[in-house]
Amino acid sequence: MSTSISALKTGAELSPGAVWPPYSPPTAELDPQGLPILVKGEGVWLTSKDGHRYLDGVGALEAMAVGHGRKRLVDVAARQMQELAFLDVFRYSSEPVIELADKLISLTPPGMKKVHFTPGGSEAVETALKLAIQYHWVRGDTNRRKVITRYGAYHGVTFGAMNCDGRYYATRNDIYLGDTRFGVVADGPATGPGWGAGARYAAGAPEFAATIERVGPQNVAAVIVDACATASGVASAPPADLIALRELCDRHGILLIVDEIITGFCRTGEMFAHQLSGVTADFFTFSKALSSGYMPIGACVVRDRVVDEIAAAEAGPDRVFAHGHTYGGHPVACAVALENIKILEEENLAARAAEMGDRLRAGLRTLDTHDAFVDARGVGMLTGLELFASDDLAGRYGSAVAACGWLRRELRDIGLVTLTVHPGTVFLLAPPLIITGDEIDRIVEIFDEGLTRLEATR
Repeated sequence: MSTSISALKTGAELSPGAVWPPYSPPTAELDPQGLPILVKGEGVWLTSKDGHRYLDGVGALEAMAVGHGRKRLVDVAARQMQELAFLDVFRYSSEPVIELADKLISLTPPGMKKVHFTPGGSEAVETALKLAIQYHWVRGDTNRRKVITRYGAYHGVTFGAMNCDGRYYATRNDIYLGDTRFGVVADGPATGPGWGAGARYAAGAPEFAATIERVGPQNVAAVIVDACATASGVASAPPADLIALRELCDRHGILLIVDEIITGFCRTGEMFAHQLSGVTADFFTFSKALSSGYMPIGACVVRDRVVDEIAAAEAGPDRVFAHGHTYGGHPVACAVALENIKILEEENLAARAAEMGDRLRAGLRTLDTHDAFVDARGVGMLTGLELFASDDLAGRYGSAVAACGWLRRELRDIGLVTLTVHPGTVFLLAPPLIITGDEIDRIVEIFDEGLTRLEATR
């Protein structure tokens, strides 16, 4: 007998013990002792099965831009499902796919030519990596297979994207990749101007230049970066760094992949983070806020010179991009993404992200009365709160990372959802862009309360 909708809503007949959540041991338990089971989202608020309310301080893993519970997006999804729910994306197309591709080309810099859709962010990075290697292959540069990544970076969990891991603190790619890798880490700290306190968790253009020289530019296919160095301790890379990286790549015939999976769609106070520097990449990867998380979708936007080079290859396997996903270019996901972008533009959420982000960082800096406070940095509605300059203040927790793990859970119990990024002591805050000033202030209040509790227990 199938489980009824009413049973699903109440939690009856469910067996959460069968779920193995991401990044958890198989012993991880769902509600009530472990991960809360959420049943409702509205605006910036989430409600659990037991009635607990949480302020979504990380925007559903940085995806939620326009807010939970947007009926416009629900209606668009339902309408598209009724008209055309799915199709063979390898041999056919649909109007939402074509319209969304055109929209992304119009939003990105001149020279971007093609869009390849994927089910999510890791797969979008995978697409860029394969195309970068194929571009050099058809040019006869078959040795160009290395990809240089930032120290502390995280670009996904598929095998190619894992190669671009910058020794992110929570990954275990030594298990999965072994000694067979094409990714090379540009070690930090970043030494260029304008980085601020986050420099020690990232690498900048000078470090990439030294790494390329060591590896040999004739062996390097691409450089991949998140323009804001988000996973790398929310290092808040200065716009000049991306300009320098573009110049470095051009000098050596290397392709530039700018990963905008977290930073795209108004998060940084512009539609895209690369607009802060004016740089045109060879590939832009998008996901998350492309649909505000309402549907799984990713995209890789490809520059004309890559497209034209592969198109000019002799007829045969080298001319074919032998890659694709069953759910890449899903018509419902594309329809929702189009409507989501309309909301972002109509409500001018880029400007709101800039305004509310400044308010958040100003509020967090008042927490400097707590001895664990180190720095609050970021751009737009993308903020990193760094705590614990050393393990010395961790007390009975033993390490700064362990203390921050305890604090993250305590913040959740008080009513704030957040997470930590590299090196485990930087809290990432990326709430929905519709957040109000009062809700921003509530985030600061909850951190204040959480830090006070931490101090009393250590």
